[in-house]
Amino acid sequence: MSAPTATDLIALCARSRGFLTDITLRDAGHVDAVLVHGRFESHSYTEDLFHDLSLACPASLSTAQPIRRAEFLAGRAMARAALHALGQPAPEIPIGPDLAPLWPRGSAGSITHARGHCACFAIADPGWQVGVDVQTLANGHALESILSMTANENERALIVRQMALPPDWLSTLLFSAKETLFKVLYPVVRRFFGFDCAELRTTPANGYLRLHLTQTLCQELPRGEHFDICFGMASDHVLTWLALRRGSDLCRDLDTFCGCRP
Repeated sequence: MSAPTATDLIALCARSRGFLTDITLRDAGHVDAVLVHGRFESHSYTEDLFHDLSLACPASLSTAQPIRRAEFLAGRAMARAALHALGQPAPEIPIGPDLAPLWPRGSAGSITHARGHCACFAIADPGWQVGVDVQTLANGHALESILSMTANENERALIVRQMALPPDWLSTLLFSAKETLFKVLYPVVRRFFGFDCAELRTTPANGYLRLHLTQTLCQELPRGEHFDICFGMASDHVLTWLALRRGSDLCRDLDTFCGCRP
């Protein structure tokens, strides 16, 4: 893997004319994987930034609101930086029929964006299912919405009684982790499933959050199966990511793959 230098990332920010800032390359826990995170300023978005960053705006977004096009551009810029870091070809990454990115041959990845944050988790091996999610710290009505949508009674009790993380941080982290898990499992399950299908039963520790399936999603994903999702926290956001090897009953080598910290 030939990681982009700090100069490369600074140059990417410069070409974006203030649209992209604070792009960093984080340790994803595996020699063939990379995690790129940055910020984007939606008020600095202009249509010609697609040309300046050598990226194409898909026809399906021609009538979308500028914020949606800005999010797409930021995510694809992170994806290109990630592929470059992996030493992979970095062609356009089109939108698939299920709205997920179609990654180039020889790679797998996931893109996320939320409230001015954007990230991509990619690996130079198509034999992995990967997912990443970023969320800004929730508070007020947003926090209540997350709790009502994401956490069951047991999880709410755990959030209140545990002492490792402030409740707002753990609530946001739980929401992000379940989003990441959905991204990883959807290609296997091939149907939508709710937040109630996975449950947090223990306090996150050492950069991992463990989710247990509360019901069988398919033959390869029985009730009780668990997933150790990597996470990182910064001043105003959380980042979660996960990779599962395809096949072999989705057997995971998470101890070696996800020994990662941002």
